[in-house]
Amino acid sequence: MKNVFTVISIELLKLRKSMIFKITIGLSLFISFMMTMMMFLTMNPDILPPGILKTKITIAAFSADWPSYFTLLKQVSGALGMILFGFITSWIFGREYSDRTVKDLLSLPISRTIIFSSKFFAAFFWSLLLIIIIFVFSIAGGFAIGLPSWNMENFSEFTFVFYVSALFSFLLSPAAAFVASAGRGYFSGIAFVLITMGLANFFGTIGVGHLFPWTIPMLFTEA
Repeated sequence: MKNVFTVISIELLKLRKSMIFKITIGLSLFISFMMTMMMFLTMNPDILPPGILKTKITIAAFSADWPSYFTLLKQVSGALGMILFGFITSWIFGREYSDRTVKDLLSLPISRTIIFSSKFFAAFFWSLLLIIIIFVFSIAGGFAIGLPSWNMENFSEFTFVFYVSALFSFLLSPAAAFVASAGRGYFSGIAFVLITMGLANFFGTIGVGHLFPWTIPMLFTEA
């Protein structure tokens, strides 16, 4: 058990000191800001100068209220979650090959099961942190701009769907970790994530998305 906590602490230390960890936190904050800004512009289209952006905002299919905002955030949880979580697991597993540290890692007197499990724990912690950041700051942004039609029942339903769809997205990430390890680098894992996203969109379009695992998080957000 001591080895488990030691390896996990090392993986978390790697995250804390890595630049990519800080970049993803900044990206999550930016996503929250953009979601809030989109709703703010929908509420106040007159502040935009004439142009394509104002036209798109004016004819947008959603209204500037909490139900529409919840729908938008649920879609972010389903689609963006697969990209973020797939990237995270690809980086955590693939960087050992890119940094040429995989031989040193496997030569340690620690079982590979512990090493594997600790990396997934770090990936789960990282993914959970990002999705919480997006959730908290997006909701705070909605209150800040004064979105109307707040309803606690809608919020409860949204929270459940938001986190469950994020969980579904994370459960798909081991495939990216496998591809990154097999491809001996995180680029192969990231490419796999992008390909599966394209296929998910294709299968969803032709009506057989329920047969393709990478379409399920998005289908769940629409339930």
